[in-house]
Amino acid sequence: MNLSSRAKVGELSNSLNSMSVASRPARLDVQMSRKCALTGKKANNGYVVTFSHARNKVLQQPNLQLKKIFWEKENRIVKIKVATSTLKTISKIGLDAVAKRGGVDLYSLPYTDVSPARKDWLAENNKPPKKKNKRAMKKNTTEESA
Repeated sequence: MNLSSRAKVGELSNSLNSMSVASRPARLDVQMSRKCALTGKKANNGYVVTFSHARNKVLQQPNLQLKKIFWEKENRIVKIKVATSTLKTISKIGLDAVAKRGGVDLYSLPYTDVSPARKDWLAENNKPPKKKNKRAMKKNTTEESA
């Protein structure tokens, strides 16, 4: 065995050791970041001052809301997590200007299309298109056995 194959074997054993289930329990408490998507506002370090003037550290969180905001340029309703102070800024200068300031690509956000073509299609078909079930079985097993 040469040095490179020994190194590969060592790396493989290290990766197998790190994948053991008993040593690392799965994390289930995954949360979105508490940060405004447009302005980047996040928690501020502060103190709560008691009657005896004892200072206890506390995080002052921004007032974040998950909002659906209409984007006039593309005739879309964009779903975004913003601070309420940012909503006031959006109403003053517009969504495009705030996104440009924050360096946010609005095309990458989840949206609902409200263009006239989409409204016409919905009027014709009476309902939105149905998503395919990715987990559905490919073939019907009851017909094959008969």
